[in-house]
Amino acid sequence: MTKRANLTSSLSVLALLAILFFSFVPVIMMVTMSLKDSILIYGDFWAPPIPPMWSNYNRALLDLLAPAARTITMAAVSIVGITFFSCLAAYAFARLKFFGKEFLFYLVIFIFLVPGVLTLTPSFVLANTLGLRNSLPGLTLFYIGGGQVFAIFILRAFFQSQPEEIFESARLDGASELRSVFAIAVPLARPILVTLAIMNFLAIYNDLIWPLLMLPSPENRTLTIALQAYQPLNERLPGRPDLGVITAGYVFASIPILMVFAFGMKYYIEGLTSGAIKS
Repeated sequence: MTKRANLTSSLSVLALLAILFFSFVPVIMMVTMSLKDSILIYGDFWAPPIPPMWSNYNRALLDLLAPAARTITMAAVSIVGITFFSCLAAYAFARLKFFGKEFLFYLVIFIFLVPGVLTLTPSFVLANTLGLRNSLPGLTLFYIGGGQVFAIFILRAFFQSQPEEIFESARLDGASELRSVFAIAVPLARPILVTLAIMNFLAIYNDLIWPLLMLPSPENRTLTIALQAYQPLNERLPGRPDLGVITAGYVFASIPILMVFAFGMKYYIEGLTSGAIKS
């Protein structure tokens, strides 16, 4: 039995290493291409990047810095709005008693079950009617509204699991419900809030379809739209795109995501393992 268990364990480790290797192959290829001259890519795709073309990153950074800053700012404002309003609503559903509470929460669940693609057309009509198209604040407003449902659903369960005695003690000391939210409930929910922030950041940062509908003007492009249209030409290969610079742009666009995970991974894992993702 011991030999069989060791064999099974070894095969599992080998399988995980193989999966990890094949997962990193596209990333390695992307980084390698970003350091090559386009002539080398067209001539010998598998050749190593010798010498490395760091100028690809300089050009991609100059071209994509403005859309990246615009996208990160919009995502940050959206996450703050989603967190603020969803904390208030989730606390009300979890701790307060009011008429129609259960009906409203089931309505939230119903909206949560509706696929997002089905709401694109009515959201577009609403944005056009309200004059919110072609503006970053309008896009941010829809992100804040769209992120409420999932955040309320998760935070309500998390707030309900917190000890009622803490809130009763706060009320006896004269604390208002609003103070209880931000002085007790929110600090205790820090791991799940970071998890929600990271999930919303990934969704907003990588979104392409909704910004394409909302931002027709080039000066308001988000990073995903800018990358889709990013086709710089190589000066020495007329009519051909500069693949090295384009790939450097993809690498540059990946850096904010890596940074978010690097700084928030501890709380992200804590939020996932705390059972907060479970209803």
